[in-house]
Amino acid sequence: METDNTATRKRKQSAVDDDVTNQTCPYLDTVQRSLLDFDLEPACSITLETGPHIYGCLVCGKFFRGRGRQTPAYTHAVEESHFVFVHLTRGTFHCLPDDYEIHDTSLSDVRAALHPQFTPEQIDSLDSNTQLSRDLLGRRYLPGFIGLNNLHKTDCINAVVQALAHVPPLRDYFLRRSEIGNTNNIHKHRLAYHVTECFGELVRKMWSDTRFKSHVDPHRLVQAVAAASKTKFPVGQQAEAGELVAWLLHQLHLGTGGSLNMNSKKKSKQQSIIQKVFQGEVMVATRQAARSGNQLKESEAERSDDREGSGDEEEEQEKMNGDVPTVAAPRIEEITNTSSFLQLTLDIPEKPLFRDENGGLVIPQEPLSNVLRKFDGVSFWDVVSASGVVQRKKYQLLRLPNYLILHLARFKTNQYSREKNPTIVAFPVKNLDLSDYVKPLEGKPKLPTEAEVRSMNVAELKDLMHKHGQSEAVKGALEKSELLDLVLDFVVKRLPDLLADKYDLIANITHESPVDVGREGKHDPLQEGSYKCHVQHRGANQWYEMQDLHVQEIMPQQIGLSESYVLIFERKSAQKTS
Repeated sequence: METDNTATRKRKQSAVDDDVTNQTCPYLDTVQRSLLDFDLEPACSITLETGPHIYGCLVCGKFFRGRGRQTPAYTHAVEESHFVFVHLTRGTFHCLPDDYEIHDTSLSDVRAALHPQFTPEQIDSLDSNTQLSRDLLGRRYLPGFIGLNNLHKTDCINAVVQALAHVPPLRDYFLRRSEIGNTNNIHKHRLAYHVTECFGELVRKMWSDTRFKSHVDPHRLVQAVAAASKTKFPVGQQAEAGELVAWLLHQLHLGTGGSLNMNSKKKSKQQSIIQKVFQGEVMVATRQAARSGNQLKESEAERSDDREGSGDEEEEQEKMNGDVPTVAAPRIEEITNTSSFLQLTLDIPEKPLFRDENGGLVIPQEPLSNVLRKFDGVSFWDVVSASGVVQRKKYQLLRLPNYLILHLARFKTNQYSREKNPTIVAFPVKNLDLSDYVKPLEGKPKLPTEAEVRSMNVAELKDLMHKHGQSEAVKGALEKSELLDLVLDFVVKRLPDLLADKYDLIANITHESPVDVGREGKHDPLQEGSYKCHVQHRGANQWYEMQDLHVQEIMPQQIGLSESYVLIFERKSAQKTS
């Protein structure tokens, strides 16, 4: 009998708890959405602590720690009569001080603004979406083409994020909220994982169509970058975009499960998203004088004798007698190795500035083809190694990635000042052909002729399409005539681009210096300058110029006239699969 009574009491108590849990909160009308800002670092406004137990007050927008008695959130609810809170990590809603969870569909927009989520259908339609969204104040914005707040000389970070956020496979990876890295990497590369987490959160907010404001504050990423780089990229100091791109890609590589050494001969079972998207291979041939061990000892002994002054008289006497010792020419050796890269650094030729007949300053121009001569596999370039030895090297590309990053090195620093090369590098926005810089690979498929295609049977036609990843395109074709039309259309229109190394520009980071900052001036052109980013909206076929909070349309002809610093190109074949 007592057992039945106990079970009955438990059922009644459970029913009461369910009613309390599922009840509608009477304080939902106190929520002030205009005061909510989820872009800030989730830290308690009282204790400044961070962690997984930070709650945001939906009435005043402040953040507090904890939910139990004597915690800042509980005290704030009692003293200020602010009762509705959201857990900033889980996205659950709670009523304090009563301490019950709120389940109400009217708060779905708050959850979407806190943690934007995307369905596969939404991700697939991002590049074709031209519909504008509205924030709480009714201002229109285009998701993905949204301004980033400048936190005092952080426009370099803003420009780099804008460029990388428009690389489709990298963007889609973070929009799916994929599990980043693994447990071992999280503990081993904790700072890199934090940078990756903040970068992914920022990308999701940039592409969200449910924001409360029409711009994003990159506070969390900026702080994570400053901490992980050990103040190499701090707030208030301008950074070089090329160095920041290289550093950030390495952090994202580690944060998404990549190994520490990307050039390791042991191929990892699982590549990071950074390797899949940006990694290529280059062959480096180094030519230098070869010296044996005896030659090194003899040269050291000769230098020792010279320092002691023991051989000066004999050398003078030999010169007077005409007996000058002959020095054998050093043997030249050439060492070839293969290295991986995430971006290619190009040196811009130095050209002097001059004035025209009207006294105007004329900035020189250089075509990108001349700058790319570094990778023609023929020309040798002088390189000073870390030990101070001058070496001659030549480079040739072995494999190009689907998304190629070119870094145009404009800044040179000496012990006195930093100089900037303002030469404009002219490049094509469409159809950049890099076939001349890639070493031909054996067994590379050749373009079949129309006669060869027509002579194939049904099985051979399907094998040809399957070989190039087009099995789905011919899956429904039953008749040979229908199949032949599909294959010919593919071979004539799309296959040449698939086999060629042709690229289209998708992002361009530029650096502009003020007029009064010259190459010989007293000011630092890097610190006094500012960054912009150009990206393209594919659906509207429109280019946009983004500088911090300013977003405006721009003509593609104007992009080639800017002082480009970092260029991101997309392989034409990748456009069909991304």
